[in-house]
Amino acid sequence: MTVFAFHATLRSLVDSTRAGSLNGFVWLTPVAAVLAAFGVARRERVELPIHDRQTDVIIGTLGMTVALMVQGVLLSRYAQTFHLLRIDLIAMWLFLVSSSVLLFGLRPVIRFRWVWAMMLMSFPLAYHLSVIAFGGNQVAAGLASLVIAAAATAVSVGRNPGRALTGAVGAMAVGLIVLLGMNRLTPGAPLLAFQMIPALTAIVVVGSVLFLQARRGMSKRVLQRRIEPIANAQVLAGVPLVLAVAVLLSLVRVPVVESPPVLIKELTFGRPLAPPVGWHQTEQTEFTWAKRIYGHNATLIRQRFVADSGDLRWDKRAAPRTVVVDTTSTWRPFSLRVYPAEVLYDKSDSRISTPRPVDLGHGITGSLVTVVDDGLLLTWNFLSWTWRNADSAQRIMVAAVDNHEPDAPFPAPVGGLVATLRTLIIVLFRGNTATWDQDPTFKDEDLLTVFSRALIEAQLRHEERGS
Repeated sequence: MTVFAFHATLRSLVDSTRAGSLNGFVWLTPVAAVLAAFGVARRERVELPIHDRQTDVIIGTLGMTVALMVQGVLLSRYAQTFHLLRIDLIAMWLFLVSSSVLLFGLRPVIRFRWVWAMMLMSFPLAYHLSVIAFGGNQVAAGLASLVIAAAATAVSVGRNPGRALTGAVGAMAVGLIVLLGMNRLTPGAPLLAFQMIPALTAIVVVGSVLFLQARRGMSKRVLQRRIEPIANAQVLAGVPLVLAVAVLLSLVRVPVVESPPVLIKELTFGRPLAPPVGWHQTEQTEFTWAKRIYGHNATLIRQRFVADSGDLRWDKRAAPRTVVVDTTSTWRPFSLRVYPAEVLYDKSDSRISTPRPVDLGHGITGSLVTVVDDGLLLTWNFLSWTWRNADSAQRIMVAAVDNHEPDAPFPAPVGGLVATLRTLIIVLFRGNTATWDQDPTFKDEDLLTVFSRALIEAQLRHEERGS
């Protein structure tokens, strides 16, 4: 019923894993949980075969209600950061735990409480932050997965705190050896291999060694104790409620993944953009921290362009306008979906409008938004688009500010994950209207559209000359 209720979630996970997303680590969590549960199941059952069905129904129903609220309400609130947060996985965990309470009772669920708690590690945000902290490459992804392996091993072998600590440390050591060996011998292996192989190897090897050590001179049967019957004789009584909630959850749609960016095979990424006709570059900055977010060899380059001459359409005094272009290039294209453009900036004190599509030619559709900073009393218009070549992708953001002075401030990329977390909390408690500009003014739409079309033409001409 969990698979039925969250079929859209699972299909989305399959698609993102095939696309090379870091979220592929999620498949590790249920496998590690099953391995950990083997260790817990070997221990003698200590809870009394008593079940207060009234308590089971109250707690199970409450959990089901929260799962429905998370899936039905919060999921739409965080649509822009869907792949970063994956709140639907929290709803799936709540449904699975609550169903188990309704069907089998609270006591058996509590017996496996550390296994259930460990499964919360499938929530991606903490994993993504860990990968960024460890360096942002495939080794960092594998190292973050070893944290799950250590937790699973500790739960599996943890008859006492000492064995739990031994299991966790041993799993980290074995997993690290396998991870470093893979990085040296098979550096071109898929990202999912770095996430799964070292972690699962660590759990199996360390768990088996500690099992054999504990059973020296004794029977090596995996389950030497008698399998107790299910104490709850009213399992079927909870099925109608679980099935009804599963049907409701199956009707909730996950946020639609945007269509793939336009493919232009001759494009070359990772270098500054060529200036369009009628504009010249005055400043250029590269932010090396982008590698931690968008993967090894990723680049984030800011260029400031100034018009060669003024235009009355864009300034009443015909003063030359200034635009800023932030270009993110990555060889892990799905990371552009996981980390939307807003993650790069501190927008916790700003309001952003609903995106407006803009035709930029060559099959490219841009997204135009306005950002209002009530503290600085400034408004920026952003026009962005993404395109790709055979093995990488690039997102370009063009910004103009309603202050036409040459030294007018533009939002600077800061790798603002902390600020992004603050914004997410604001949205959680106050709703989308807290960060949403309900009455946007696109003053520089014409300027950004003309400039962006010229910028696209300049890159295509540059590639033709280069070839």
